Order: sequence, then C-alpha cells, then structure tokens
Amino acid sequence: MPRPSLSPGTPLSAVAARLSVPPPAVDLPVTDLVTDSRRVRPGDLFGCVRGARADGHRLAAAAVGVGAVALLADRPERLPAGLGVPVLEVPSVRAALGPAGALLAGDPADRLRVVTVTGSNGKTTTSTLLAGALDRPAARCGLLTTVGARVGRHTRATELTTPEAPDLHRLLRWMVQRGAVGAVVEASSIALDVGRLDALPAQLAVFTGFEADHLDHHGTVEQYWASKARLFAPDRTRAAVVVVDEPWGRRLADQARVPVTRVGHGADCDVRVLEGSSGAAGTEVLLQVGGGRHRVRTPVVGRAHTTNLAAAWAAAVRLGRDPAAVTAALAAVHAPPGRGELLSAPGAPLVVVDYAHTPGALAEALVTAAQLRPAGRVHLVLGARGARDRWKRQGLGAAARAADEVWLTNEGSHGEDPAAIVAELAVGLIGSAAGVRTVLDRRTAITAAVGEAGPGDVVLVVGRGHETLLQDAPGAVDPARAERFADAEVARAALDGRRRAAG
Repeated sequence: MPRPSLSPGTPLSAVAARLSVPPPAVDLPVTDLVTDSRRVRPGDLFGCVRGARADGHRLAAAAVGVGAVALLADRPERLPAGLGVPVLEVPSVRAALGPAGALLAGDPADRLRVVTVTGSNGKTTTSTLLAGALDRPAARCGLLTTVGARVGRHTRATELTTPEAPDLHRLLRWMVQRGAVGAVVEASSIALDVGRLDALPAQLAVFTGFEADHLDHHGTVEQYWASKARLFAPDRTRAAVVVVDEPWGRRLADQARVPVTRVGHGADCDVRVLEGSSGAAGTEVLLQVGGGRHRVRTPVVGRAHTTNLAAAWAAAVRLGRDPAAVTAALAAVHAPPGRGELLSAPGAPLVVVDYAHTPGALAEALVTAAQLRPAGRVHLVLGARGARDRWKRQGLGAAARAADEVWLTNEGSHGEDPAAIVAELAVGLIGSAAGVRTVLDRRTAITAAVGEAGPGDVVLVVGRGHETLLQDAPGAVDPARAERFADAEVARAALDGRRRAAG
C-alpha cells in the first residue's frame, strides 16, 4: 500500500509523552511510524517489531541507513551499537504502535464515528452493508475490509484484513481528508491479538457469529474466542450489536460490559428475525423491534446473510439513523467482490464465487447454491490454503458432502504439497454420494466444472473470493512469487468458452 506524506513532523518528545516513556536526550521531528525497514523514508520513526520470522531490532541499521531518524524498541540490547539516533524504549513495541501511529497521523479517529465488526464469517459483508446504510453524500462513511479501503468513489488497496496500527490510522486520516465523518472497520482476531486496533475507540462494535478458525495462530478455540471478545470491552467500544443465534454469541452478550443489542431468531432478541430468505435477487428479512416490524432487503445473495443484514440494520439504527432511511439505503448496497458473486450466460450453469473457507460458511454456501437452482445439481470447486488451519480440512470435506459433484483442487499451497492438502479434504468425503474428482490445476478444475455442468445447474467456487494472487511458494503472498489468478475471471472465461463452443 503506498504511503502518503502525513505532516511536516511531530516532535519525538510528543511521541514519548503519548507513550508515557522518558523523553529522548535529543528531540527532533518525526514524520511517520514504520515497521517494515523496506518502506522507511527519511524522517521516519522505525518500530522494531519482533515477529514470528524476523526481529526488527536486527533490521534497525538498515532502517537508519535509508533515513530513519529514531527507533522504537523494547529490546534495546539487541540493537547494533553506534547507530547514532535516539531510541524510545517501551515495554512492548507492538503495544506502542497504535498510540504512536494515531498521534503521527493526527488522531483521525477523534474526527470519525468508528464502528468495528468482528466474527468468524460475514465480517466483510456486514461491514459493507453497514457502511452503505450510514453513507450519505454530505456525511461520508469510510469502509475498511479484507477487500480494501473506500470512501465515496475513492479506493485504496490493503494487504491485510486489518492493517498494522500505523497503516490503519493513516487510512483513517485518508478517509477524513476525503470527507468521511464515520468509518466501519473490519476487525480480525489476529489483529486484535497483536494490537492493531489499540488506540481505536469505537462508538459501536458488531459481532456476526463464531466458528473455530485460525487455530494455527491462536492455538485453542478459547484463545481465539478471547481475541474477539476483547473488542467488546468498555475501553474499546461504547455499545455492541451481537448476533446471538449460537452459544458463543449468547456468551458474549451476557459477558460484555457495554450495552448490548441482541440480534437473532430468539424471542428474547431486541431485533428479532421473524423471516429470512435469499435467492438470486438478493436477501430479505422481516424484523421485529418492539411492537413494530420492518421488512429489509439487499441485493446481497446468501442464506447466511439474513443475520448479517439484520445486524447491519440494527447497528445503523443504534447509531441514530432513521429505521426507514436505513431500510432504503440497504436496498441499494451490493455485495463486496467474491461474496456470493453470481455469473451467468445463456444456456450455461449459474456460477457462484464465494469466499467461504470454513466448514460452517461452506455448508451455508451449499444451501444457498441448491436454493438458487432447486431442480439442478451443485458442482463444487473446493481447495484449502496451504500452511494454514490444517485442522479444518476434514471439516471442509465433510461439509462438501452436500454437493452433487466435487472438484478438489489447489487453492495456493504456500510450500505444502497440493496433493497432500487435497487428500486431507478427501477424508471428509469418504462414503459420500457425491462424485469426487481431483484436478490440482485450479484453472482446469473451474473450467471443467463449468463445462460439465448442465444449464440448470450451479457451479460453486469457494475459498478465494475476491483474491487475485495464488501462490504455491512458501511464506506470505508475494506478488513477485504469485500467479495472477481471480476465480471470477477464470469462471467468466469458462462461460465465454462454453458459449463460443455452442455456436
């Protein structure tokens, strides 16, 4: 993500005061806070973050060499000698990134009404719906999700669901500069765990639901749960909207120490879903609030989005928008890319591209696919990401048993053997009535599924959604080592090829 210039400089002593640490012996202006030594520019403060693969203290000399004028460190003994720049010593660099990043960005969150959204599934869609319900030409609402950042017609690419704290505050400043008065921020569990949302007070936090995920990072379901639950503390939000259709949501609603609006199908809900349906035209819910009822629609496709839609409506109303205005706004909000994205052509199957990458999300996506073409068959293109969440692969395979045909394929192996990943998925399909084929080349698998499916069938392509880079090399996604690959583009090409072949 490109980094704009922020300001002429903030005194390093002001950063020290914000962090409650002794001021530097030599004061000087710093322009920005950076944690990647490759992105340092002259005048920057370099944060020596200790990560899983690298220690920023060991990279301090490189950062100083390209212009860093000061360092933020929690293990100063690891710094090379003779760097000749001031060092702010803090108990934890990670814990300091939020407060320091906010200060250097001009504390943009103070000028925004911030809403945070978390949950195992549905965060991006719920965030998009809510931002759409709050956005008005004279009072823009920014949006920051896995797909990227947006305010009005302006967009910015991002690398993480929730960016590192300095990047996050820079994006909030960018939104303010473009007229935003509010911002909806998708909050991942890992971001909460490592402090990326520190120093970001919210007016409201939204919880969409919970399913075991990211255990390669968190270790246990309870630790994963605790990471999400910390978003609902009084020092992080003033109030909460919580979907309570499963035990984890009810637990959160009971434990949260802020006022909670309960959303779900139960009679005890503040916003109760009386009816919900989804089809090719979108999703609709009938909500009961007190003695009144509200029928709410959106073009977003997917049965799972009934509670996401209800939560977005409830959050916008909780923030003070008129219920009728919220209902009208949601009717015009389209799904983010790769979330229930429908592709069609005359005489061809309907293709659905969806980000579903957990067993629960896949099960819901398969129900939606079957409802879209009740008389047809469902052809599923399924993989699993390498070097991540190996424990859930059998669960994905088990959920895939609801399909009629399953095409097991590569989703980006990141150093693992793609055939071994697919073999673990296949364990969950043992004994299934579905036809199961392994086609490791993803382009071939999608093309073959589209080619074989009948005109009344559905081809469901899951796992990658909006993503445009597929990588088999080890490590995080790197454009230099990844293949340009978008599931929707490949599916469209397959549909076009089928149309040309038909004459």
